[in-house]
Amino acid sequence: MPALRIEEGSESVQQPEQFENEYELQEILAEHPGILADRNDNPIITISREFMLEGGFADIFLIDNNGLPIIVEVKLERNKESRREVIGQLSDYLSAMARLSFDEVNAKSNGILEDKLQLIASIEEESNQESKFNLIKSNLTSNLRAGHIRGMIVLDNAPNDLIREFSYLNEHSDLDLRLMVVERYLLDGTDYFYHSRFLVSGEVNPEIKKQRFRLRLIVEKFSKMMPSKFSTWSTGRENVRVIREGWPTAVHYEFCDWKEWISIEIQVKYKEYPKVAEFLPQLRDYLSTVIQNIQRVELYTDSFGWMRLQFFFGEEIDPYWIAQSMLRLCNTEKDISTLMK
Repeated sequence: MPALRIEEGSESVQQPEQFENEYELQEILAEHPGILADRNDNPIITISREFMLEGGFADIFLIDNNGLPIIVEVKLERNKESRREVIGQLSDYLSAMARLSFDEVNAKSNGILEDKLQLIASIEEESNQESKFNLIKSNLTSNLRAGHIRGMIVLDNAPNDLIREFSYLNEHSDLDLRLMVVERYLLDGTDYFYHSRFLVSGEVNPEIKKQRFRLRLIVEKFSKMMPSKFSTWSTGRENVRVIREGWPTAVHYEFCDWKEWISIEIQVKYKEYPKVAEFLPQLRDYLSTVIQNIQRVELYTDSFGWMRLQFFFGEEIDPYWIAQSMLRLCNTEKDISTLMK
């Protein structure tokens, strides 16, 4: 994506500067591993570049501060290997890494792995440093044995077929696979600004992996616009709760995937909060007029005592619009909070 620079009241589009070669981009990522972190990821530290594995050399080997191993392959779009071949290459490295023990990985890094673990542990109080070191080492050993290794491909620009194939693998496996684009822009003739973005990103919550891509996309868009007092939590492959800070679990908003429909809902335990439940018919009448593109509205009490106000959207409705509609639904939180007092 070109950068937009504002200069003296004018707007100019700036194209990214090309990297000279893959080695240059690899060096930048190894020196600044924070570029590789997604939101909510643990801090990442570089262990080695050109890390030797059976079948070749992984471009960068890193770990996070909780002992998760990470393998990164760096390609430029102009390299023909940046398509299908690089996926096979990354898979090969991940499988080779999973066959190694902690001591073997440490030996291959010439002892740097153990030194970096000591560095992470040194942040703790002196009395806790040994325990922290042993915990990270134990976690890393367990992750290697279980094959829990994050695999990343980083490019300057990703072709559509690579995005499609990588998305499919990520969505239909338990692997933590990530596809990232890193661009750089020249500032003031000497300094560079680096812009990174995930095109495919693994998820911490395993329930998210099971969800249909459309639901995940809607929730992702909502998460970027929701106020800080709200958070999202996946409770299953079809359900993502939207939780208001300070509210009990008996009152919440929710996204639901019905395969042919996506609904946004308010759910209330009728017996616990009858005033809120009695407010829902009024809320239904109001929101039905202000939220557009609704195909169906339902209000009912299920067999578990939940009263549910549901607004249904068809598959043709833009995910961004559904996310905005949930934001409109969440704007009712002040009225609901008053009724709960």
